[in-house]
Amino acid sequence: MSAARVPTGDHVAGSAGGTCFGLDARNLEIKTKSIEHTLVPLVSQITTLVNFKESYLLNGKPKSERAIRAALKVGSAVEAAIERFVAVGETIADENPDIQPEMYDACHEARLAGASIANLSCCSSDIPDAPLLDKSVLVRASRQLLSSVTRVLLLADRVLVKHILRAEDKVAYSLSRLEVCRSFTEFVKIFAEFGGEMVDLAHRSGDRQHDLKSEKRRAQMGVARAALERHTMLLLTSSKTLLRHPESESALHCRDGVFDQIRIALQLIAICACDGVISVDPVRFVQTSSEEPLDIGIQLTANAAIKQLTEMLEMVRMTSRVGVGVRERLIGALDALCEMTQDFTDSAYTPHHHREQILDFLEECRFEMTNLIQPEDDSSEQLRSDGIEVTVERLNRRLKDLGKQLQIVAMEHISEVLRANEDQVLLSSIKACAVSGDIDGVERYMEKFKEHAEHMQEVCRLLHHISLTDALHVNTGHCERNMRALAPLTLMSGRTLCQHPSSRIARENLEVFCDTWSQSVNDLSRLAKESDSAACGRVAAEKQAYMSLPRPGVSSTDSSSSVPLFRSSRDLTVQSSGSSSSLSRFRNVPLRILNRSFETQTVTRLICDSDGSTSSASIDNRENRCEPVTVPSIPPLTAIMSQGGDELSSAASATSEDRKAFEYRISLILDDLHRVPLHDISD
Repeated sequence: MSAARVPTGDHVAGSAGGTCFGLDARNLEIKTKSIEHTLVPLVSQITTLVNFKESYLLNGKPKSERAIRAALKVGSAVEAAIERFVAVGETIADENPDIQPEMYDACHEARLAGASIANLSCCSSDIPDAPLLDKSVLVRASRQLLSSVTRVLLLADRVLVKHILRAEDKVAYSLSRLEVCRSFTEFVKIFAEFGGEMVDLAHRSGDRQHDLKSEKRRAQMGVARAALERHTMLLLTSSKTLLRHPESESALHCRDGVFDQIRIALQLIAICACDGVISVDPVRFVQTSSEEPLDIGIQLTANAAIKQLTEMLEMVRMTSRVGVGVRERLIGALDALCEMTQDFTDSAYTPHHHREQILDFLEECRFEMTNLIQPEDDSSEQLRSDGIEVTVERLNRRLKDLGKQLQIVAMEHISEVLRANEDQVLLSSIKACAVSGDIDGVERYMEKFKEHAEHMQEVCRLLHHISLTDALHVNTGHCERNMRALAPLTLMSGRTLCQHPSSRIARENLEVFCDTWSQSVNDLSRLAKESDSAACGRVAAEKQAYMSLPRPGVSSTDSSSSVPLFRSSRDLTVQSSGSSSSLSRFRNVPLRILNRSFETQTVTRLICDSDGSTSSASIDNRENRCEPVTVPSIPPLTAIMSQGGDELSSAASATSEDRKAFEYRISLILDDLHRVPLHDISD
């Protein structure tokens, strides 16, 4: 397969800059929680000041001295906080020339607006006979202040996105080098660099994921990061297999497929990070594909079609009229719903009585829709309005019943496929036949596994149709895609072992692919339980967001560059302030536990063995390894504008458990690679 476009040489460092960042920050939408939370205390303080002035003007009598002093304190404190805020923004501008003109302009506006707020807060406060201040003047100054502060925050956020893209460019460049590597010694060296770059990208993308406001984008970033982590191990074993057996066609296709999946994950991270901030090249890391869009959030599902039709019916009920345009949209929405339900009715695994129930509900929906869109007669307005409301209510009930029936069918599919547990049997049979050199047996079990994989993908598709939240919509869709991509790669790894039954490297490669498939099945089980919980109203609360903005004194892309981080938003404030039985059975289906943990795989399988070699990595030697490589994580947004003088001090870092685990796995891979006896691979 041809490699995707990646930056080379010096272009890596500068590819994230340039004209793609020259967007107008005034027109950008706020996409992150950190910026939104930063503006909340500022809005609160300005609102307090405006309300004080309004009360002063309306009552026409002087306030108490205490109230006047409080107003003066608010104005002066806002000005001081803005001055510190602007100082940090100018530091960011000095370290990032690509945003320097815009940042300086925004900081200048913020400084002027802060001074205006302070001056206006003094007007008519301490001099009783002074002319009254027009409230509109204060409102205009407040708008200018909020606008300029928002621009500074958006420009700082743009810097963070630029660093994520640079980290991705480095990973993509290392991928292109690994793809053309033919020497194991060179492979070890490049992969060590690749591992460090992956850890850095994991830090930055994780911070961004928790800071995104959009549930859909957070879910997409999460699945992309999980794909990168899993495919890092697959990349190692598939590359080792190809280096040991360069003549194997299946080993080449298997490794190239892993490269493609990593590039797709990189592209998805770029899309999520750049959404609403800067433009991103749609083929930055991967070539365009005509199969389906990378952004799963725009796909139509049965649940989405029901929701869309329900919203249309609500508008009809409110207006009590069905015009020609509304009639066409209603018919189109119902046709789309019927098309979405075909995945349920056309499935060979759907029981006949469930299929009949779905078709009956659809027929009832068509009947009610016919009554709703029929031409208006000469009856009175009141009778026509009452008839429309009754018909809409009946149609809504039919749609609700249809949605419940689709959920029952999907959950029964998942419950049955998980109880059967065919994955372990088929994969174990493939491994046994491949090791024994039984070509006919391998092909027979591969064909069975192919059919089983298609069934699993169909189950994922049904679960995708009934997902109720954006996060489930994204995760279930990507679960199907991951299985669709992983199944043929697993089969090719089995075919490679069948061609070289005595190869320990090929056997290791197949085992890692089998374990990754088991992880995907576990993902399906987990998502099914979450979908069941969401349908029953037991959606778990999200974890507290992790804020991320650039901060001063911390390395961003290398040791020579650093980006300031604004302090906590708190410091901006001044001191003045009914399921079926099948669903019940499904809840009792336990998650399948993997045979080995990812860490155990990494420790025991990373020694590159040649055929007949007896060298292996021992778990008992784990304590003799050097300590895992740790990369400083980007601390949260713990401070934005300080009332004290330590506004540029670093905040404590809140490192998450998944980031630690990923760091540890990468370090084990690098440690094992450095301990590999190089002569084994060259034999």
